[in-house]
Amino acid sequence: MSPTAPAPGVLRVATWNVNSLKSRSAAIGRLIERARPDVLLLQETKATDVHPTAQAVLDIAGYHIAHVGSGQYNGVAIAALTPLRDVMRSGEFGDDVLDKEPRVISAVIDSTHGPIRFVSVYVPHGREVGHWHYDYKLAFLGALRQRVTAWLEEGHVVIGGDMNVAPTDSDIFHPDAFVGLTHVTAPEREALSALLGAGLVDLDVAQWGAHERRFTWWNHGLNYSRNLGMRIDLLAADPDLAAGLETTWIDHVERGAERPSDHAALIADLRLE
Repeated sequence: MSPTAPAPGVLRVATWNVNSLKSRSAAIGRLIERARPDVLLLQETKATDVHPTAQAVLDIAGYHIAHVGSGQYNGVAIAALTPLRDVMRSGEFGDDVLDKEPRVISAVIDSTHGPIRFVSVYVPHGREVGHWHYDYKLAFLGALRQRVTAWLEEGHVVIGGDMNVAPTDSDIFHPDAFVGLTHVTAPEREALSALLGAGLVDLDVAQWGAHERRFTWWNHGLNYSRNLGMRIDLLAADPDLAAGLETTWIDHVERGAERPSDHAALIADLRLE
């Protein structure tokens, strides 16, 4: 399930909630040495600026990076082997919801298939049903859908990140464990479905089907070894790019390492004709 080598000839895109860019610098270095993604979408960097250790890792490997963050919470980034242009960050959208916290960053990369806009997103948790953060979460997904719709009108789009929503009951280890909790409520699932309905294909579902129980998040402790997880990290692309999908991966190498993030990296290989 984990890529063991680079994939020449395809566009390899990875999304990973690293749960601290500083703490996961070495893990990022190991992932890019082993899998060599062309584009790496990062979430929960927990930093105002890219930590020097992480910057050094990316510089040595030849990656360009764009980041937005504010202190010890949130933060998103895009790292790529080719230059990034037309970068847009939270704080620059002119949208009160998307600008409220550093949770969205996008950039255009020129490929053999033409320009592609990549988006790294960290959807609000929601905390609990009825909390203001839950309402913020729903508003965020709605605002993101409008923004993605506009980007799709301009050209190709790949979006990845921690959506903090399990799309179906097949994406959680057991429905009984989530009764009354966020991540699984009908409004959240409808908001995520609407985002994808703007014109995006969920790549992992396209490859393996909607009921394969391919989780990307497990709480720390015994939950990982018992596979008590959720699928809340997604990679999605416009239908034209999705038509070139070769496979997707969930990186258990780093998730099974010492002191890992609670998320595994999700990786997709796209062949661009």
